[in-house]
Amino acid sequence: GSFYILVLIAGLDMRYKIATIGSRIPWEVAKMLRSPETSNTPSLILERIIPTIAWIRSHLPISFENIFCPSLLANAGLKESLDCTDFSATDR
Repeated sequence: GSFYILVLIAGLDMRYKIATIGSRIPWEVAKMLRSPETSNTPSLILERIIPTIAWIRSHLPISFENIFCPSLLANAGLKESLDCTDFSATDR
């Protein structure tokens, strides 16, 4: 979901706004997204943000072969077909 949140931020042209807010705020937002039940706005996260990211993911599947050239993936020891939601592979 993290990759798709970045897509959403870019699509909403929010990069500058996020870049200029305090460094602690993105960290706190990330904590809320990881554990919505402990946040002050669990219904917003569970009923709006997560379903929106899930919709984007299902309608716009993104894989690394669409982002990086095959030779770069091969140099990193990765397969040509690599789903960006596969954390064990993408963290390499």
